[in-house]
Amino acid sequence: MEFHGLELDKFQIDACTHISKGESVVVSASTGTGKTLIAEYAIEFYTNWGQRSVYTSPIKALSNQKYKDFVEQFGADKVGILTGDVSINPFAQILVMTTEVYRNMAITDPESILDVGILIMDEVHFMNDPERGTVWEESIIFSPDNVRFLALSATIPNAHEFADWIAHIHKHDVQVIQHLKRAVPLHHNFYMGSGKMVSRDKLRDQAIPVEDRKYRSRAQGSRHRGQAKKMKRPKGSQPPGHLELVKVMMKDDKLPCLFFSFSRKKCETQAMEAAFNLNFFGETPVEILDIIDKYLSDPEIEDMDSIRTLREALKNGVAFHHAGMLPAGKLAVEEAFSQNLIKVLYATETFAVGINFPARTAAFDGLKKFDGTHFRYVNSKEYFQMAGRAGRRGMDDSGTVITIVDKWSDDMLEIARLTKEDKIPIFSQFKLSYNTVLNLTDRHSKHEIQKILERSFDSFRKRKSGKRVNVWTSWYNRVRTLEKLGFVRNGHLTEKGRFGANIFTEELVTTELFCDDKWRDWSVIDIACMAATITYEVRHSKRGKRPEKERRFYALVASINSNDYLMRNLNLNGLALRIPVIERWARGWTFKELVEEYEVAEGDLIRIFRQTIDVMEQVKRATEHNELKDKLSEASTMLDKEVVSVKFE
Repeated sequence: MEFHGLELDKFQIDACTHISKGESVVVSASTGTGKTLIAEYAIEFYTNWGQRSVYTSPIKALSNQKYKDFVEQFGADKVGILTGDVSINPFAQILVMTTEVYRNMAITDPESILDVGILIMDEVHFMNDPERGTVWEESIIFSPDNVRFLALSATIPNAHEFADWIAHIHKHDVQVIQHLKRAVPLHHNFYMGSGKMVSRDKLRDQAIPVEDRKYRSRAQGSRHRGQAKKMKRPKGSQPPGHLELVKVMMKDDKLPCLFFSFSRKKCETQAMEAAFNLNFFGETPVEILDIIDKYLSDPEIEDMDSIRTLREALKNGVAFHHAGMLPAGKLAVEEAFSQNLIKVLYATETFAVGINFPARTAAFDGLKKFDGTHFRYVNSKEYFQMAGRAGRRGMDDSGTVITIVDKWSDDMLEIARLTKEDKIPIFSQFKLSYNTVLNLTDRHSKHEIQKILERSFDSFRKRKSGKRVNVWTSWYNRVRTLEKLGFVRNGHLTEKGRFGANIFTEELVTTELFCDDKWRDWSVIDIACMAATITYEVRHSKRGKRPEKERRFYALVASINSNDYLMRNLNLNGLALRIPVIERWARGWTFKELVEEYEVAEGDLIRIFRQTIDVMEQVKRATEHNELKDKLSEASTMLDKEVVSVKFE
């Protein structure tokens, strides 16, 4: 069987056959084996039958890329995109969107997706994410029964259980296709330093013998009290470095390399070290100069330190890529990498999600990461997601994965275990949001609500194992809070409740802020500042300026101090930090001036503006007051300009 001029593998043929029968399909296939072709087949199949296809992804960058790909493939008139940032052709036959947007449509406006034939869920293992996983689960739960699913992931150890759950709640056949053999096999190696490379099988032998271990005593001061004993590095000993590994890879013809690091700053530092210490080009290729001219020569950004750094790195065949970068910087790196113009790309793990940018080698400067709470080793699913980028189909006989390990600080047994295979199943992260409770209360009877809550993957697994399922404890706790705050009365939504049912970001705080008349006394900039307070915390550098509380701060706090809930739950410190940033951008400061004044990563600054705009758009849809709508529109226009605007080229 051929599709788009390509001879399909058996697993692709099997998946396409089941799609043609109107069945749902769960595909667990290694990275680089061609899952995207199955998605494209599904889209064409349902398009030919006059039904809509929805492609969802876990990140906006992947949604944006897929939108561009589908426009090129199917035509701009047939493709639309919906994210928190942009809405283009929202009634198109083929819709690309973030999973959050689909979930919100499914629960608040299910009629709008009744004509959807298939929902394609790329990277469906994101259902395991502690913070966002419930969005994937609710997207499946709240989809109409006529919708079919194509779930894609590199590995789903419990794929059959996952498929059985979907079949159980939607009453149709769900098939599992597994293809664990990679088109380009991987070889996993571990770099010990001083040119020493070992295989995984030999890694356990590298653990330091007990008689050679040196320990810090627990009694060495309060800083170590209560901690486990730690090995101490001998004097003069240095941990293995990335430059020596790159030199080994150059010698062994293992470039280009995608070099993963879990620190944005480290990505940039290592890239510059490689660019200035290694000579990949005698003379910079004209293709790189063209990319620099195309993406990095805009007067708005060309004088920024990060852009200057990136330009110099690119000229030497090196680059970095992380979420804190300007979009133009990321696009320049992605284009150069896709054209095989970068020899070593230092990147955070976001580069491994969805978009297919393989390299001959994937390397790690270590396997420990900070997850927001503590440092931990990556899990096997995270490791194989990144390692899977090694090996280019049709170009390499095999892919190489190399991890730097330090025998004085790393747990060799743990590293050997997590790099052997991915055994982490998909599991439930379902948790009731207040938005979900409001929408279910508004649209369903108590009996219907019980049936819906019992559809969770967690409930399904508990019933299979004979455990008791109780869906009401969490429900009643949230209902009591909503009743106390005046969102629900006598089992029905109040005006405030209907407002909150259309808010998806911190729904209680947002509703308390904008549902009554407080906003009438706020200027347009005040409104933008308050909306910014709801969004995530900006990462300031340790040296970044943290402004003193300004007059506007005290005025805004005074306007809400009668609301106990807001005073307890609103991020007032965040408000103090955001006021000058929002106000100065709205009043005409350049983006470069903001970055330099507050030492915030460019990508983080763009993110705060984009999330603020998203919150204001939600409020605008939720409110019935035209005056507030007008203020919100004006505030969005003040922020949505220049480098902050989402551009499709």
